[in-house]
Amino acid sequence: MKKGFYITIKDNFFNENILKKLQDKLPTLNYSSQYNAIKNINHIWFSCPAEEDIKDIIKNKCEKIWNKKFKIRFCSYTMLATVEPVVHCDLSEECDHQIIIYIKGNTNLHKGTGFYLNNELNTHIGFNENRAVFWHSNTMHSPLNWAADDKSKRYSIICQMKEIK
Repeated sequence: MKKGFYITIKDNFFNENILKKLQDKLPTLNYSSQYNAIKNINHIWFSCPAEEDIKDIIKNKCEKIWNKKFKIRFCSYTMLATVEPVVHCDLSEECDHQIIIYIKGNTNLHKGTGFYLNNELNTHIGFNENRAVFWHSNTMHSPLNWAADDKSKRYSIICQMKEIK
């Protein structure tokens, strides 16, 4: 595993119309624990596959912002309310970059994502609606709900991608 990491944050990722539609839609979806499971880790979130138009918007924006070409491994709406840290890495043959876009929830430093370096929490990225956090999949990370006094749900979109070279 590489030492160090890079993280890119982009606020106001979606335009306001798309964000509003997603904020209205995500709490009404039927989420399942069948998608996005992490091998050997108890499931920490529930998900629902995103539609092709949302996948395309995310992929196109990522390609433009980071000047790279990507193939999507998966893209899902997620609902998370975990209360324990689940530090993991998603690097695989099919995934070397990923993005989470926070859609709906209480704004809080401890409702976002934590990034780990040498098995220690190194960087907090707080939850703000319409914030996108993009990183290389070799980076150890965990949802931060466990650190928040407020254990309410957060709704996000996660997308794992493979860079096309």
